[in-house]
Formats: sequence, structure tokens, C-alpha cells
Amino acid sequence: MEETKNIKSLLLQEQWEASFFEIVEQYSERLLYCAVGILKSESLAQDALQEGMIGIWKNLHKFKGNSHPFTWCYTIVRNAALNELKKEKRHISADLDSAYTAQSNAELKWDSEQINAKVQEVLVGLPEKQQLVFELRYYQDLSFKDIAELTGTSIGALKANYHHAKNKMEEKLIGLLNLP
Repeated sequence: MEETKNIKSLLLQEQWEASFFEIVEQYSERLLYCAVGILKSESLAQDALQEGMIGIWKNLHKFKGNSHPFTWCYTIVRNAALNELKKEKRHISADLDSAYTAQSNAELKWDSEQINAKVQEVLVGLPEKQQLVFELRYYQDLSFKDIAELTGTSIGALKANYHHAKNKMEEKLIGLLNLP
């Protein structure tokens, strides 16, 4: 928690280089792990992290102090990872189109990459708060207490957001994947 206060203090004092150094030093590993959770590929996650860090550097002056620095950085890296996922989806989509013409719809099987792409598609459609809570709880395996400290939200509200996100995702995925 002390390192977070240091980063926030540096950001609010407009010490951009020192702030960025601290962010890289303290958050890079966790941010990479977040990107891997979305992309399921370390090399794609590295690319997303690099893009995210560029975005963080370019937007340090926009940090207003009303959020936790990690949450702010996480949002930027998550968006970079989702952009990377969209690029990959285009490739998967082209591959699926080719596969569809070669096979009938009944013969088409879902593989884990396709399912992960659908999960990410549904996740992106959730409200931002539900997305964040779901990603931190499900993919990052953080406790509600840790998420509450990161976001400044009560544990009860976090549990409600997670519950709603989980139910919406389940409902939409059942429809998308044609499950009974």
C-alpha cells in the first residue's frame, strides 16, 4: 500500500518520469499477468503490455487521483489487450469462415480459442465496473477484500457486481455456444 501512495503522490505532483518508473517497477508483472489472462498468450500479452505502457506514459498527465493508480493502469493495459484480442479475432474469424465453407454447420466444433474469444466478446459487453470486478476476481483470483482496496468499493457492492457479471456471462454464453 505504501508503494501505491508513493505513485499517487508522484503523479499528483506531476513528476512524470519518476511516476512512470515506479509504475513499471511495481506494476509491470501484475499488468502482464492481467494481459495473459485476457489473451492466453504470453507473446501477445507482452505486445499488449508494451502498448499499454505507451498509453500510460502518454496519459500520465490525465491521472486525476480519484482512482487507485493500479486500477487506472490496469484499465489502460486491459484495453490494449482487448484491442490485441480484436486483431486476433479477425484472424480467427477468417479461419472460421474458411472452415465453415469446408464443413457443414453441424460438424463445426468449438475449440478453446474460439470459446475464449466468445468469453472475451461477452465480457467486453458488460458494464465497465462488472468487467473490472469479474476480471480481477475470476482471472486474477483476487479476494473481494483486495479488490475493495484497489477500487475503493465496498465488498458487498463488489460481490453484487461479480454476481451480476457471472449471471450475464452465463446467460449470453449459453446462447452463443448453443448449449442446453
